[in-house]
Amino acid sequence: MALSTKLRAPQTAGSRPAPFTAASRVVARAAGTTCQPQVEDAPSLQLDRRTMLLSIAGMGMAMCSGVSPVKAADGEFSTFLGYDRPPTSYGGYGGNANETPRYTFEYPTAWKPDMPNKVEKGTQGIDGRVVNPRSKDQRAFVITLSRAGEDNKSFRLTDLESTLNSFAGADYDLQDALAGATNRSTSSREVDGNLFYDYDIESPEYHYLATITVSKGKVFAVFVRSPTKSFAANESKLRQIISSFRLL
Repeated sequence: MALSTKLRAPQTAGSRPAPFTAASRVVARAAGTTCQPQVEDAPSLQLDRRTMLLSIAGMGMAMCSGVSPVKAADGEFSTFLGYDRPPTSYGGYGGNANETPRYTFEYPTAWKPDMPNKVEKGTQGIDGRVVNPRSKDQRAFVITLSRAGEDNKSFRLTDLESTLNSFAGADYDLQDALAGATNRSTSSREVDGNLFYDYDIESPEYHYLATITVSKGKVFAVFVRSPTKSFAANESKLRQIISSFRLL
């Protein structure tokens, strides 16, 4: 799926730039900005320049933390870029501008990226996460692992059931959902030469969507979680997260 970004019209001297919200794992670039820009002193332009520079500063800070929103063309979804960095890169250090993202997916624009800490990355494999601020029980997270107990030489997903259970440590409610599932389905699809295994798990408390694939010796898994009672009202957006996931 091709991802596009919305291009903003150039700002005129009297217009006010749209507010910029720095988020947690998506990349934007602003040429010639630094993390602490200087404000010019010209009185007649000071307010407008200050407003512009504050907006640019937000972009600069996002660059320094490795994060910022990329809006899809229709504005309904933003694009998440994941880098699969080592655990020491989490909890403050955002990497560098020369890094190449390893995966991407779309998520509802109203959701907010939530960067995992070193412990979550090191012990649970959580590489990226986005959360609905209005309902924090509704979230999506990506897990990357060098191995998951399937085949430590070729990393083929030879046992999908144990593979799925091996991710339960990253979300303990997933284990309960697997044990108490009232409805569960599994399917597979090929996208850009990669084989994806999709799961749909419904339980009394939570409804999970997941997709798992393997690339270059690593297992990539995306989980979307929602309280069962609110799943139907948000189903199309939740499924878009799964269907838009791509390896880069």
